[in-house]
Amino acid sequence: MTSAAAFALVAALGFSVSGVCLKRALQYATPLTAAVISVAFTTGLVWVLAAATAPIGQILDRRIVPFLVAGLAAPGLARLVLFLGVDRIGVARSSAITSCAPLFAVTLAILFLGERPSAMLLSGVAAIVIGGALLSARGRGGGWRRRDLVWPLLAALGFGIRDTISRYGFTEPIHPLVAAAAATVSSLAVMAACAVVQRRQLRLALAGLGFLAVAGFAEGIAYLTMWRALAVASVSLVSPLVNSHSVFTVGLAAIFLRDLERVAWRVVVAVVLIVAGAAAVVRFG
Repeated sequence: MTSAAAFALVAALGFSVSGVCLKRALQYATPLTAAVISVAFTTGLVWVLAAATAPIGQILDRRIVPFLVAGLAAPGLARLVLFLGVDRIGVARSSAITSCAPLFAVTLAILFLGERPSAMLLSGVAAIVIGGALLSARGRGGGWRRRDLVWPLLAALGFGIRDTISRYGFTEPIHPLVAAAAATVSSLAVMAACAVVQRRQLRLALAGLGFLAVAGFAEGIAYLTMWRALAVASVSLVSPLVNSHSVFTVGLAAIFLRDLERVAWRVVVAVVLIVAGAAAVVRFG
C-alpha cells in the first residue's frame, strides 16, 4: 500500500469517528451549533500543528487561494448540510450516501485536471458508490423522509469539489498543513456567517460539548491526512479511499449507537462492495 493510500484510509477512519460522535452530540445541540463548534475545534487543532511544524508564512502566498476556495465548499457548507442529514436520517445512512463523493470528484478530475484513471480503478469507484447507494435504501419502518436524502447528497457534491480544487492547488508547491489551515479558516468563516444569520438556531446543552470536541479533533486529523494524500496522489486514488468511511461508520454505529440507530441486513452486502472497491483503488490506483 502506498503512503497516499494509507493516509487516505486514516482520513476515512477519522471522518467515521467524527460522524459517530456527532450523532451523539445532536441529542444536545442543533445541527448548526454542532457545525460551528466542531469546525472551531478542527480549525484550532490544524492551526496549532501548522504553526508548530510547517512554514506558516505560506498562508499569505497567492498559491493558497485554491485551498481557501476549497474550504468554502468543505468542510464549510458541505459539513453543515451533512450535519442536517445526520440529524434527519442518521449517521450510518448519511455516511453511506456521501460515499457518492468520488463519483463527483473523479468526474471533475477527468474534466478539469486531465486525470485518466484505469478501468479497474473506475470499477473500484463504482463499487464504493453502489455500496453506499445500497445502504441508503429505506427499509420497512424507516422513520425518515426520502427528500432528506438531498442533504448528504449535497455534502457529497461539496466533498467532490473540495478534492478536485485541492488537488489543483497542489500542482504548485505548498505545504499540506498550511493548505489545511487555509481551508479550515475559510470554513470557520462560513460557519460564523451562518451562525450570525441563523442565531436563533444556536442551542447547546453542556453534555454535548465533549462529543463535539472529539468530533472536531477526529475530523481535524482526517483533514490533515487527507490533504497529505492529495499532495502526492491523484483525486482518482484518494477520494474513493477517503469516502470508503461508510464501512467504518456503519461498524462504529452498530457498536456505539445501538440505542439511536438500527443497522439493517443490507450492511453486509454494502460493506463487501465498498471494501472490494477500496481494494481495487489501492491495487490499481
